[in-house]
Amino acid sequence: MPTLISGSTGVNKIQDGTVVNADINSSAAIAGSKLVMPAGSVIQVVQDQVLSSTTVSNSNTWTGIGLSVDITPSATSSKILILCSCSSYCDTTDQTSGLTIFRGSTNLGYNEAGLSPFYMNFGGGAEDLQVTTPIIYWDAVSTTSELTYELKGKADKSNYKINGLRGGIAQLVVMEIAG
Repeated sequence: MPTLISGSTGVNKIQDGTVVNADINSSAAIAGSKLVMPAGSVIQVVQDQVLSSTTVSNSNTWTGIGLSVDITPSATSSKILILCSCSSYCDTTDQTSGLTIFRGSTNLGYNEAGLSPFYMNFGGGAEDLQVTTPIIYWDAVSTTSELTYELKGKADKSNYKINGLRGGIAQLVVMEIAG
């Protein structure tokens, strides 16, 4: 039912030009687009996870491991916080491997080392090694277009596995943070 605002009803609710909580009926629905989040607030979160083992071949090129997320920032001032954790397994000595995050076709890490490089050298003998390989990255994108973030890995001499011998959960979490 509409409210009639006349000189004697309703006007006193917003005379000062502002609306406070007391002025809003408890059943009112306010669109999220009308809310202003302070800088540093989490606006949205998307995530993906892989429970099975994924092999990264020794091609020495960045290869997707099955973890990717799409996010569309709501403002050009927003920043993107990327969190990734997985276990990496290798059974070859003198192995250089790494993980990185790609935004579309852009490697966010160093071309050769990525964002989480690891080198395995067991003094000449092959041993098993499974390590947790975390990545934290802050991305300033200045866009409201959809972005795709993907975890990729590479190895130089032998195959290695994500969630390998002893299992694990690989997770990629991407958050839009208000700028």
